[in-house]
Parts: sequence; structure tokens; C-alpha cells
Amino acid sequence: MLKRIIAILVLVCIVGASFGLGSGTVTNEGLDYVAGHKSGYSNNAYSPRWSPNGTKIAYIRDDTKKSDVWVMDANGSNRTQLTENDDITVSGVEWSPDGTKIAYCIRDPKAGYSSNIWVMESDGNNKTQLTTDRRSYYPAWSPEGTKIAYSIRNIAGGDNNIWIMDSDGSNKTQLTSGWNIYKPVWNPEGTEIAYVSYATANPSIRIMDSDGGNTRELDRPKLTSLSYRFDKDPNWSPDGSEILFVSQRDRPGNWDILVVSSNLSNPTSLTKEMRYGKTYSYTDIRSYSYINPAWHPDGSKIAFTVGISEGNSFIWIMEANGSNKVQLYPEEGTTIFEGYFYDLVWSPDGSKLLFTVKKDNRNSICIMKLGKTISPTPAPSLMPTLTPTQTPAATAIATQEVGHLEVISTPVGAGIYIDDDYKGVTPLAISNVSVGNHSIRLTKQGYDDWTTSEDIKAEETSSVAATLLEAATPTMTPSVPVKTPSPPGFETIFAIAGLLAVAYLMRKKK
Repeated sequence: MLKRIIAILVLVCIVGASFGLGSGTVTNEGLDYVAGHKSGYSNNAYSPRWSPNGTKIAYIRDDTKKSDVWVMDANGSNRTQLTENDDITVSGVEWSPDGTKIAYCIRDPKAGYSSNIWVMESDGNNKTQLTTDRRSYYPAWSPEGTKIAYSIRNIAGGDNNIWIMDSDGSNKTQLTSGWNIYKPVWNPEGTEIAYVSYATANPSIRIMDSDGGNTRELDRPKLTSLSYRFDKDPNWSPDGSEILFVSQRDRPGNWDILVVSSNLSNPTSLTKEMRYGKTYSYTDIRSYSYINPAWHPDGSKIAFTVGISEGNSFIWIMEANGSNKVQLYPEEGTTIFEGYFYDLVWSPDGSKLLFTVKKDNRNSICIMKLGKTISPTPAPSLMPTLTPTQTPAATAIATQEVGHLEVISTPVGAGIYIDDDYKGVTPLAISNVSVGNHSIRLTKQGYDDWTTSEDIKAEETSSVAATLLEAATPTMTPSVPVKTPSPPGFETIFAIAGLLAVAYLMRKKK
């Protein structure tokens, strides 16, 4: 009997090893072309932006002479034109944090491509011009929605600097003074602004306080005799503790994705190991550039694109520390996609990726639905465990009564947990919440957790408004994330069981 048990243990070890046990893998559950050439337009569609509650998508649609701001439902339906200009182009479309307004730039080719920032209601009403200098672009709302940072191009001198104004266009203030400083990006707290500075031979990332003071700079890439290298595209993590950026530090002419702590120390490459420190042929994916990094709303994952040119590209995903890289589209082993992906952005609930596809010189907007495949995990038990039949989640939602929940907070950008399940960040409208009493918890770095409970009623919308209190002791973020050792998983259990079984059999043989 004991020998039979040991044989079963050995078999379990072998089966477990063959499964390659691991955590759930994010998968591509299908693509939908929702705007542009691939969905039936004769025009281009690009620069998609989710509304803060995830119910709408703003984007740009153009023809050969002009472009306008459009909006559609999250599934691509109800496409509506919001601006209507003759021989004028738009750019820089950005939702306000509360989703009630849209900022954008109007560029007029007939006036020397002058550019000014405008704002309108999310339905296209009440269009208001905020700047008149004819050289403003890259509008960026503060997290509270009370300010807009932007860039101004000095037409005579050729330089760019960052300015800030109130959301109604008043109190315009210059924050930087230098050469080619552009594209401001607010941190989630609204206290700091990251940007790219070309003020030196090798451009790099800088951070300043939101009033323009206390400027600090990431150590610049080393200039070589072969090529000039630079950093660009800073992207704050949802909790504000880290910044993603792309850089040519390691490979002049090719891009890698790096992450650095918010104090600009210890930059680390997340894609270098895909090349294993070697140089590969032009047709090998490990020689490609890695760009367009986008944080998952809870900061746990990063989506990015891989490509060598506008001819071929891929969409990948990885953990926030660079591990567990998975090719989402096209799937590994299939025909290479002949096109280029950009404008990559997650839906507020983290269930979809939104991006622009450039193919055959046409731009289309696409949504990729994401799922999770859990690797089979044989239980290390000699007796089968019976589990009750469970209703699939989609069926459960369809058959049970549900309501809706709107969550706002001061300050905005707080993580929302319903019954300890992460849902996104404030402000957010959450659909299909099961009827009954639920615990709600809001978290934000530097603030005490806020908790309450809410009774959700069928077909009704409940509202929760929270005011977060600053933590008594500021939370210190280490410059290098501390990695907590994981408890031994099934791989370790199987290995130990196998060794014990082999040792016992050897002893019996003796």
C-alpha cells in the first residue's frame, strides 16, 4: 500500500512539472475595430482616449484636408462628431478628470500652422478658446481638473517651454525657461510635473514641483562617439512612486523600456533581458525597439509594443517588474502582423486595451479584450476534492439583479476596492454591481484608507463621495522596490515530495 502511495506521489510530481505551474496569464480574447478604415470609414481615426468612467472614447477622425474631435460609446457605437472645422486640424485630445470636458488643440495651416488650446463640454457644447498665442499645444489636466499644463513653442527662437493656467484659461504662468522643453505629465497627486528636456546634448527626464520650483533631473545617458542617446515619454505609475520611460541608453537608434523611482534614482531596464545583452539580426524580435509602455490602472502590469518599423509590430504585456512577458497580438507562432500599433492605453477597469493601428497608410482604432488563463494546478492530495458546481461569472451577472455605483473622492485618483476586489480609480462609474450590502475601501498613497459600506439596489445608481485625510506619518517609498519572497508554491511541494519518495525507495532497496 505504501509503495502505491509513493508511486502516486512521484506521478503527481511528474504531472505537475509537465504543466509548468505558474500564475494566471493574461490572454487576448479578441479584437474589435471600432473606428477608422478597418471599421468601414474612408477616413482615418486615431488618438483614442477613454473617458474617466470608461463609457466613452474620444478620438480624432480626419480626411485629407481637416480633422475633428469625435466621441463614441465604449463598444464603438453612437459615433458623434463634436467639432466641425474647415481646413483645420485638431490634436491633443484629453478628457478632464471628471469626464465633463474635453481639451484639444486647433492647428490652422492657413495661419502658419498656428496652434491654440480649446475646451468644450463632453457633448461638444460651449467651445471656449483658452490660449491666443498661436503656439500652444500638449494640454494636460491636473488630477483635480483645476489647472492645465501645456507647452508653448517660441516660433522665433525655436525653443519650447512649459506653462500652466487655470482650467478657464486665466492665470497663465511660465514654469520653465530653456530650450526644447515639452510634454508635461502630472503625477497622480497633482504636486509634480515630469517632462522631457532637450536643454543638453543628451535629452533626459526632469521633474519639477507644480509651481515650477525644485527641478531635478535623471542622470543623462552617456554621450558616445557613435551616437547621441536620449530618454523620452515619462509615464507616472498609478500610485506615483515610479516613472516609466523609453530610452536609447543601451542601444543607439533602438528603444528600451525603463522604470525609475519618483526620486529619479536607480533606473532599471525592463526589456534588456529580452535581448540577453546581445546584438541580434534585424529579423529577430530581440533586436526590436520596445515602446509605448502603459501602466495597468492598478500598477500591476505594463502593456507595450514591439516593432522594427511601421511595417511590423507586436503587442506584449509584462508584470510591473518586467517579469512574465507574454505576446498578446499577434499570438506567437502566427503570421507577423504587417502594421504598426501606437496610442496604447488601458480601459479604466483594466479589462481592455485601446490603441491605434496603422496599416496600408490608414489609421484605425481597435479594442482588445483581455482574459486570464490559469495554468492547471493538480492538488497535492491523494484523495479527490469535490467542489460544488459554480455558475460562470458572465451567466451569474445575467441572471442576478444588479445595480450601479458612482464613486468620487477628494483628492481624485484613489484606488477603489469593493469587497476587496480592485475596480479602478476615482472618479469612476461602476456597472453591474450585485444587489446587496458591499464594503467599499478607497486607498491613495500619503492618505489614510477610507472605508464605508453601501447597499446596492436593483437597477438603481448609488453614489459614494469620500474625503481622504492625509496620513499622520508620510509614507516613504524606497528608491528600489522591496521584493517580498513568495511562499513556496506547488513546484516546491512537488519537488520535496519527489525527493522524499526517491529517498524512501532507495532506502528500501538497500
